[in-house]
Amino acid sequence: MCCRCITQLIHVYGLTMLIAVDTSSGVPVYRQIMDQVRFHISTGMLEPGDAIPSTRSLSAELGVTPMTISKAFSLLEAEGLLDRRR
Repeated sequence: MCCRCITQLIHVYGLTMLIAVDTSSGVPVYRQIMDQVRFHISTGMLEPGDAIPSTRSLSAELGVTPMTISKAFSLLEAEGLLDRRR
């Protein structure tokens, strides 16, 4: 069995955010991303108005499809945690 864990330090507008994705964990990747963004918000690492990576850039850095990132961001937006600007 192969374990694939991708950890990226994401740098956007002076903000550094750690995102780790473990494709063998059994937890869907979009849920892993959502949980980590929630963590960054709850610890104050992400504050209102902070920019986060675009769907395309984050998907490229993590090696996942843009739809995976889009799903995570859309669900976080529905929860009121993100405000997407297209």
